[in-house]
Amino acid sequence: MSSAHLSRRSLMKAAALAGGVAAFGLPQALWPSTAEAYTVASKLDWWYQARFGMFIHYGSYSQLGQGEWAFTNSQWTKANYQTQVTQNFNPSQFNAAQIAELAKNAGMKYLVITAKHHEGYAMWDSDVAGFKDATGTKLYNLHDFGGVQSDPLMNLKNECENRGIKFCLYYSILDWDHPSQTDRHDSGLTTMSSQAARTAYIADMKAQLQELLDRYDPALLWFDGDWFGEPSSPTLENWWLEADGVDLYNWLMARKPNLIVNERVKRDHRLGDYAVAEFGIPGEPMSRPWERCATMNGAWGYNASSENSYRSLKDIVQELVTVVSRDGNLLLNIGPKGDGSVTAGTQTVLNGLASWMSTHSDSIHGTSGSPFATEPSWGKLTKKNGKLFAHVFTWPTNGQLRIPRMDNTISRVYLLNNPSVSLPYTVTDQINVTVPATAPNATLPVVCVEVQGMPTTVSPSVFQNVDYQGARGVLQLGSYTSSQLSAAGLGPAQASSILVPDGFQVIGYSGDNFTGTAWTFTSNASDLRTTGNNDAIASLRVTFNPATYFRLGNVTSGLVLDSGGSFSSGSNLKQWEIVDNANLQWQAIELGNGYYRLVNRTNGLAADGWGATSNGDPARQAPWNGGTNQQWQITHRGQGRYSIANRTTGLVLDGGGMVAAGAVIKQWTWQDSTNLMWTFKS
Repeated sequence: MSSAHLSRRSLMKAAALAGGVAAFGLPQALWPSTAEAYTVASKLDWWYQARFGMFIHYGSYSQLGQGEWAFTNSQWTKANYQTQVTQNFNPSQFNAAQIAELAKNAGMKYLVITAKHHEGYAMWDSDVAGFKDATGTKLYNLHDFGGVQSDPLMNLKNECENRGIKFCLYYSILDWDHPSQTDRHDSGLTTMSSQAARTAYIADMKAQLQELLDRYDPALLWFDGDWFGEPSSPTLENWWLEADGVDLYNWLMARKPNLIVNERVKRDHRLGDYAVAEFGIPGEPMSRPWERCATMNGAWGYNASSENSYRSLKDIVQELVTVVSRDGNLLLNIGPKGDGSVTAGTQTVLNGLASWMSTHSDSIHGTSGSPFATEPSWGKLTKKNGKLFAHVFTWPTNGQLRIPRMDNTISRVYLLNNPSVSLPYTVTDQINVTVPATAPNATLPVVCVEVQGMPTTVSPSVFQNVDYQGARGVLQLGSYTSSQLSAAGLGPAQASSILVPDGFQVIGYSGDNFTGTAWTFTSNASDLRTTGNNDAIASLRVTFNPATYFRLGNVTSGLVLDSGGSFSSGSNLKQWEIVDNANLQWQAIELGNGYYRLVNRTNGLAADGWGATSNGDPARQAPWNGGTNQQWQITHRGQGRYSIANRTTGLVLDGGGMVAAGAVIKQWTWQDSTNLMWTFKS
């Protein structure tokens, strides 16, 4: 892995991730109630369901026991490193069956091993002529330079596949050994000797990747060594650009369309199939599929000085659960010794994971992130069809676990370690579960709530009785006359309590058709007798709370609506990565006629259709003028997704598909497409 210097954009991302760790357990955004927080391509289905994988850093650096960056950290020359480090590397105790079995038992569904790290040593019998040792007489690989006759990668692939584990490979783009690359810098980056050498190296790299595809047929390629700057054209210092990453990804797809590739063909440009969170856990789901990679002890490649620094099993399990609850995967690293043996500390952690996963894996595999607006103070939540899993980090001392209420009908509640015994519960504004006085699992106990369908966050609702009991009317955004209230499940003048989720507002009226006295509710009301309107609401409206600022996220791209900070009337609306910035925050203010104005927090401008009538025309922003060009009909399309249609033209806001950050928001004729659907996150 890298201890690389970060670009400005990477630093912003790292700061956001670090903030997520610092905010561990604090309320997060209003997340969508779909099965996943973003669109998942079909080829990623196995990876998304897996949730947990093993990373292996293993190369000739392992023999030194100083980590995978020893080559550059200790300023070895190429020749001395080869003769004094790599020459002594011998994976004689590499036991592929043992490693695969440890991974399987720990619940890891895929495995990524370093085929070539930054040191440039190929861990297979590569025939690409450009990768030679310093003398120019031997190919710099495990077979020709190291004299090793076995094939550890193939052995591991076979053992993984025998156990149903997907076999994947890591490959470094930069190469500290290749003759094309001369100076090595503090950041680990290299300088190319010439532009011709750059071209030749990229050809050599593709030739090695072709070997890996042909010989090992990996399910996933995990790239690294890509953190070069982004000048307008390649220089000798910054020789790997976004265009190279795009070309490499397309080259790989032409050879294996179902291959999964991480973003580090060129990070921070939304390339590849998923994002990587190396420097912290995001505080909420990212804008597209993502994976957290982490160590057990602060070391990637074997480092003898870290062998007394292993994290506790509880800490690692909590990290796994936190990542999955925010709709990510965890790739947990091991670093075998130079001879290939797995350290005792590593085995202890993996065996501990095996023990926990043997009982609780159902709460990890095949799950998606929490459906709720906030993370409870006691832990984290995951879900799958028919089940909500409450991972209890802090066991309640009063014997009562309070889980956020759902729209779903509950079948029963039980502990995963004792599924035959149902736990007593009641449902008010929360699910109140009576649990044992002491935690049933010292590492991390899990309570399962079985429900009908995919668990979804509670909708605005009215109830016949106080404390959210009795007959119930479930309400989406919109207006409800007396007859429409009856159709929703509760007749007029029958409501005695109201649930109002964060970000919503309910306005009740004493008369039908929104007449008479009006009462506004922006939070739950458990007993309308205390507010003087019990059994009095004859009609009502459900709107977004005009005092709330939302991020509007496109379902396909995962990017959010962005004013760009522009104060210029007529400037285009764009979309951007999720960051905490007022440019991305919008008020949705209902105008009393079923239409909304969308007002940006930074500039106060309103979203404007600009009278556009052609599909693909941009959406813009301008000072509020009350015109129909600036009025939008927001329609719930199910699963917490909305279309946003302009009153003048009827065209809806369109993200345009899987686009890059900065892409212009368009307008399009409505059709059932996630490009035209948006989530509102407070």
